[in-house]
Amino acid sequence: MHKMRLAEIGEEQQQKEIWKLCFGDPERYINFFFTNRYKADETAVMLDDREILAMLTMMPVKTAISDHHSYNTAMLYAIATAPEYQNQGLASKLIDYSCQYLKPCKAEVFVLVPANLKLFDFYRKLGFRNGFYIKETQLNYSSVDTLPVYQQGECLIYPITPEDYNRRRNHQLQGSFYISYCDEDIVYQKKLSQLSGADIYALDIGEIEGCLAVERLSPVKVIIKEILIPADLMTIAIKQLVREIPADEYVLRTHPRFGKYLEGIVRPFGMIKAPEEFEGTSSQENSGYLGLAFD
Repeated sequence: MHKMRLAEIGEEQQQKEIWKLCFGDPERYINFFFTNRYKADETAVMLDDREILAMLTMMPVKTAISDHHSYNTAMLYAIATAPEYQNQGLASKLIDYSCQYLKPCKAEVFVLVPANLKLFDFYRKLGFRNGFYIKETQLNYSSVDTLPVYQQGECLIYPITPEDYNRRRNHQLQGSFYISYCDEDIVYQKKLSQLSGADIYALDIGEIEGCLAVERLSPVKVIIKEILIPADLMTIAIKQLVREIPADEYVLRTHPRFGKYLEGIVRPFGMIKAPEEFEGTSSQENSGYLGLAFD
């Protein structure tokens, strides 16, 4: 009979093996996660005797729905089942176990970021729905010159502390429906960015304080995992960004509101399982924002 519980110290190697088989990440990254972010008491596992069959991480975050109201939330992350045990409903059972375990006092809301489009349908069957959207834009170095400028201003970009990044992030998203993180999560994102050869940055344009998180995918390709600055200042920020962080290709993700003048697509990014009062809170037109998913 399968048993579900929190992970225990000494089970990390089994989890690393499942992670590598399911996600294909290099050992360098897997070891990085287990060194810098892994916590046994935030990890749920399903076992047969002492063999781990499935696992997931439960990251504590907050869902802000106004300036004065937020919900304790768990971001379900790195949901993985050993390949030989897949298609048996084990992940569904472990997700349900995790939600039941957290509900009494630790989380009222559950969010996750599906790894691909097919998984959106899978998670809908478990009670999740589309809740968070991003504007995603593909740019190349030469095309940035043709972006229109809506407002003039000098832009400064420089590395920033996790605490200041989080302050700026929360200020830019103030009053909206979004996932807020603790400073510890931003510390992890800074380490992730630095591991790739980039960083998290301040964006200063006049008196406006924005922020962006960048990871370098290769010597010629960069992903801007989050950039938060008012829409009419976005192209100024992008033009300065390509000067500071040169590459041939850029993938840019932002809140649809901030990216409204950019070409690209608005697409579902994260899903939510929440109390009834959340119904109608988010749609593609009134986008919830998750942003950093540590993907």
